[in-house]
Amino acid sequence: MSKYSLESMKYIAFNSYGGFTQDGDEYHILNTNTPLPWSNVMANKRFGTVVSSYGTVYTYFKNSQGFKLTNWCNDWISFEPGEKFEGIYDKDYNLVYGFGYTKVLQEENGIHKQMDIFIHKEDPIKIQKIRLQNDTCDEKETEIKYQLDPVLGVTKETNIQYILCKEKDGILYLRNPYNREFPNCIVFLTVVGNTENTSIEFDPDTYSVKIKTKLIGNSVENYAILFGAYEIGVDEVNYIEKIKEKYKTIEQVDQEYELTKTYWKEMVKNQYSLESPYIEIMANGWLLYQTIVCRIFARTAFYQCGGAFGYRDQLQDSLALIDHHPEMTRDQIIMNASKQFEKGDVLHWWHEHNNSGIRTYFSDDYLWLPYVLSEYIAKTQDEEILDVKTKFLEDKPMGNEREVYALYHTIDKEASIYEHAKLAINYGLSRRSNENGLLEIGDGDWNDGFSNIRGESVWLTFFMMDVLKRFVQIANIQKDEEMAKKCEKYRHILKHSVIDYAWNVDHFVRAFFENGEILGAYSNKECKIDLISQAWAVIALKEYPDLKSELEMALKAVEKYLVDKDNMLVRLLYPAFDHPKLNPGYIKAYVPGIRENGGQYTHAAIWLAKAYFELGQDEKGIEILKFVNPIYHSDTKEKADKYMVEPYVVAADIYSNAEHAGRGGWTWYTGSSGWMYKVIRDYLIDK
Repeated sequence: MSKYSLESMKYIAFNSYGGFTQDGDEYHILNTNTPLPWSNVMANKRFGTVVSSYGTVYTYFKNSQGFKLTNWCNDWISFEPGEKFEGIYDKDYNLVYGFGYTKVLQEENGIHKQMDIFIHKEDPIKIQKIRLQNDTCDEKETEIKYQLDPVLGVTKETNIQYILCKEKDGILYLRNPYNREFPNCIVFLTVVGNTENTSIEFDPDTYSVKIKTKLIGNSVENYAILFGAYEIGVDEVNYIEKIKEKYKTIEQVDQEYELTKTYWKEMVKNQYSLESPYIEIMANGWLLYQTIVCRIFARTAFYQCGGAFGYRDQLQDSLALIDHHPEMTRDQIIMNASKQFEKGDVLHWWHEHNNSGIRTYFSDDYLWLPYVLSEYIAKTQDEEILDVKTKFLEDKPMGNEREVYALYHTIDKEASIYEHAKLAINYGLSRRSNENGLLEIGDGDWNDGFSNIRGESVWLTFFMMDVLKRFVQIANIQKDEEMAKKCEKYRHILKHSVIDYAWNVDHFVRAFFENGEILGAYSNKECKIDLISQAWAVIALKEYPDLKSELEMALKAVEKYLVDKDNMLVRLLYPAFDHPKLNPGYIKAYVPGIRENGGQYTHAAIWLAKAYFELGQDEKGIEILKFVNPIYHSDTKEKADKYMVEPYVVAADIYSNAEHAGRGGWTWYTGSSGWMYKVIRDYLIDK
């Protein structure tokens, strides 16, 4: 493959920067001057890397935030790659992004250069296979330099002085013995598959390797740069020797490359036929790839390197995997159940490698356990999971703190998955207000930005109603008649609470402040209406015939105030916060029309699509799916320059701010991909 062969291909949704191949499985970038860095994420369960149209972003081992091997830079204006190449991937190159791999193509002085980058499906190793083809009759020499900007920890500033580097037997070793959490992790860099025409020179002082190659006329040379890591005491004693043997020749590298590509095709590829070719492309690979590689495995991307598991986040991601990889959903349910306290609350997020996490007063996290559990059992009939036992976390009282970050170890007390889920519901019901019967919002519900309301959440009440409806079936499986009756009873009680207190003219309000003032009503100057109260009203109340007119009115209000057809987006709320009478929380720190503050929060927009489908308004549901589909925002140069971010992965948000309307926010690392796939699967494929 050469640069020029890419340019002669026919593409879908070509926008002058790039386009999809006819099967939709690859995105080719022919002009790397993209408006923002267009990235690809490649990872397995414990090792990964991010590359972009601007260069390599970084690589990590075990935890994408805690043990970066190279420096992560998310400043797209003055971008500095964590791994720098000279001689390839440095000027006038093209890119091919696929499921689990990236190709870099460059032409220079008659030499075709191709670098295939992939993360092995299991081994903690990044392989960069380089193919050099001399198409002239003359002998040529080429030099490629690969230089690391090492971190071996969280940040370069606090770790660089402690990094030890040495070369031994053709391998460059790096170690940070002063990293308290990863003191036994060894990083290595080597080159394999080279011939007598190739010379290799390591420089421990600059953390680099130079590969000089002599190419006779009309010849081809191949070699591969291996960049990986292992842990003393965890990996085998002779780990390096096994790696050298496994990837000893280019033929062996090629074999592992093909196995990795096959693995990812089997993981994410579908053959759905849908009326919209753009929705079809996303549903047939890119949505599942984004969800698994970025959200489940890497938990990192260009704009954020979190590394942690989010309680609500990865549970929701796993919803998209039930049909294809139910074992992954099952594992996620069991893992999350083990992050619960005896009271019923849970860690908001945690790092699995050291049991550290944050305990908070967020009010929706724990309810996603029974929600996902019920969906999983309904689809798989795996009732045995209900009896699986996991332990609780040790109780560390929060005192006067609103959140506590600490190490949380398990205690001897354990409960079944069913009991964990039941406890979550009972804990949620215990947080009902005596004033209006709605559920307390705590320090935020699904919208973390509502961190200062401290009253009640209407959305959360709708969400609980849906959880209670679902959990009746689970309680019946366990022959827990008392719990089944309790779910029915409180669903009825909560219904009357929202009708009595939360209806405002033609829609449902969003929340109540601690002093009783309303958020999300027409009496408000800002946030007169919020999207997720309307979407989840439909989801939770659709089976009540007496509320049909209210639900239809609520969706009409959404169309009037929140749906922007000109810019193909759905605002989360309207108008945005600028100078609110009462402080709703850190949401007001965002510029109006950006992210949660009145921009499109794609996650919520997809819930609107779900609501339309639930009411049988399929055309409107499909229209919203088109709004959140990145290809519709980028299939011409004009659109791509406005949208700016990648055409092949879902963006977490799209700006509604007048100066930047239609511009995409951060990409890859968003739960929107999983929800978009689930809604497509539920309503367009399995309908």
